[in-house]
Amino acid sequence: MLIQIKNVSAGYVKKYLVLKNINCNIKLGEFIGIIGKNGVGKSTFLKLICCLIKPFSGTVLFRKRDIFTLSKDDLSRIISFLPQQNSSDTFNNNFSVLEFIMLGRFPYYNKKILKIPSNIDFKIVKKITSMLFITDLLHRKMNTLSGGEKQKVLIAQVLVQETKVLIFDEPTSNLDIGNQINILLLLKKINKDLNKTIIVSIHDLNIASEFCNKLILLNNKTIYRYGVPRDIINYNNISSVFNIKNIIIKINHISNKPYIIIYKHNI
Repeated sequence: MLIQIKNVSAGYVKKYLVLKNINCNIKLGEFIGIIGKNGVGKSTFLKLICCLIKPFSGTVLFRKRDIFTLSKDDLSRIISFLPQQNSSDTFNNNFSVLEFIMLGRFPYYNKKILKIPSNIDFKIVKKITSMLFITDLLHRKMNTLSGGEKQKVLIAQVLVQETKVLIFDEPTSNLDIGNQINILLLLKKINKDLNKTIIVSIHDLNIASEFCNKLILLNNKTIYRYGVPRDIINYNNISSVFNIKNIIIKINHISNKPYIIIYKHNI
């Protein structure tokens, strides 16, 4: 088992837990979607795995080792994290795309000498940017990129870190439907071709169902359901957790994944 979360309770103030008695196992190569209502703890769940917050109780294991005992350098070679992009601050700078992506190689720099990229670092950046078809952006400034271009550059920075686990907090937020699909197709390709474990929080339940091979549905501070999309995206689960009744669950006969149709009540 790659990641094990055992009886974990966590939050930002012990008196007000965000997550309580969380238990789940994540295998190498899985594509996991974290879903649930706003404020349910999706981002907290991801930060817990990334060691950005420490649980008040319970353990998080990576290959049977307590993840909080790892050094920062070791951790940064195991897990990479792309947080929510709620503002354009990240891009209001004079970094070139190449300089920005190269920051993802920092865990591999020789700390005893000048912290400058090696030939290996440049080769890895070239390989990843070629795979993402963004080599033509390398000498552009970050603040000149479109929304879809920015997201690909952010993903490139995560990929050059060369970790086994990639964690994304709402990677498709603020993108149009075309860019949303393109980003998820890209993540799916990375998951399949590079055998990366991907954990992603996402609001769109239909997109989560279509692209993820397993879903974690959070509710009332805990994991309400965990399993394949067919076991999670059903009328009982969705109507109960999201407090909606006017939905129909259908099966996409091409992908064999469930999807939700919303209808309005007659007035």
